[in-house]
Amino acid sequence: MGSTNVGEVTIPPWLNYEFVAEILSERKDKQIFVTDMDVKAAVGRGDNYLSTLYRITVEFIESKDGNEVNKYGLVIKTLPDGEILQKLIHDIQGFEKELQMYKITLPAMYLKMMGMSTNGNFHPLSARYLPSKRKDTIVLEDLQHLGYKMANRHTGLDLEHCKLTVRALARLHAASVALHKTDPSSIDMYSELMFADTGEQRENMEKSFQSNLNVLVSKLDEWPGYEPYANKIRKLVPTAVDRIIKCTKPREGSLNVLNHGDCWTNNMMFHYCPKTGEVDDVRLIDFQLVRFSSPVLDLQYFLCTSTNDEIRFGQRDRLLREYHAELRDTLEDLKLDPQQYTLQQLNEDFEENEIFGLLMVCTYLSAMLATSIDVPDFSELKEDFMLDDGTHPMEKLLEGKRFKEVLYTFLHYYENKGLI
Repeated sequence: MGSTNVGEVTIPPWLNYEFVAEILSERKDKQIFVTDMDVKAAVGRGDNYLSTLYRITVEFIESKDGNEVNKYGLVIKTLPDGEILQKLIHDIQGFEKELQMYKITLPAMYLKMMGMSTNGNFHPLSARYLPSKRKDTIVLEDLQHLGYKMANRHTGLDLEHCKLTVRALARLHAASVALHKTDPSSIDMYSELMFADTGEQRENMEKSFQSNLNVLVSKLDEWPGYEPYANKIRKLVPTAVDRIIKCTKPREGSLNVLNHGDCWTNNMMFHYCPKTGEVDDVRLIDFQLVRFSSPVLDLQYFLCTSTNDEIRFGQRDRLLREYHAELRDTLEDLKLDPQQYTLQQLNEDFEENEIFGLLMVCTYLSAMLATSIDVPDFSELKEDFMLDDGTHPMEKLLEGKRFKEVLYTFLHYYENKGLI
């Protein structure tokens, strides 16, 4: 059986009634019978780069002669299209890390967190994982069916969304500290591979980073008003990867946690109160880039990629205080030393790792803010990081109006900080 095309979605032959029935039968602990299912792309073009996502609405009955039709929502995650992206995911063990998070690490964290609950209330940090026998495939409960929504990546998150997010990161980080204390081997899977300091992945990342930065420099030379920054960014190119590697290494004598690693708008989903419409919960998704390192890496990444213009620089200190208060309280609830990482240490580490945020802005933010029509087909990416038509994928991404506006404010900020 070949692949089936539904609109713009190519459905692989294995994604059929039998596959879904097996998943749900294990979830329900009884045999179920799928009567219908609707398969769609889970996200639009430009909303996800490191995987292919399918959203499935399943109709099923619990016996062959049953009359009551039930519904269930699933998200199926598989490898992205294109050999280069698939090789990247393989080299950084993206699927292995994410599977470990959903199957083992998050459940172990939840046990720690449920133990600290005094009122029986417990809010998971992510989506429910459903076991699958298929390699390089992750099956999750669809949070949309529970009322969760993805925020607008172009406008950025307001203060309330940001407060919920940094609190969730604080709980994730604190729970990982508790887990690491009782079982140090629990973090072995999450060694840094994206920014490895040796081997082929180091060489590939250096080529990719320098290529992306050089394209940005050429654009800065062309854009009126941006020219003074071109040479400043040019000077960063030779040492950019070395500086990121230094940032991502665990710190001796300081707090190290499991970082989400890719905490931007599209890797979180928000729930809103039905009565007031106010945001009241967040779930984190996509754990392919988890790393064990300083907690400020998640904070730098999130604040640089996902907040709105007012929050980006005007509310940073407030959000760091919000994060620290939640981290301190959660550590205390977990019977750990709440003073092992002070607010002063957090602020100092955040300042010390500003270069990490700067380089994420220069290399990744354009793709995050791109409109769907500006996103190139990354499945065409070749080993020299060029597309089939001979253009660099950053060429079109960097021309996005929203990105250019945000970039200018960032460059001005980092210039004032003395980083460029």
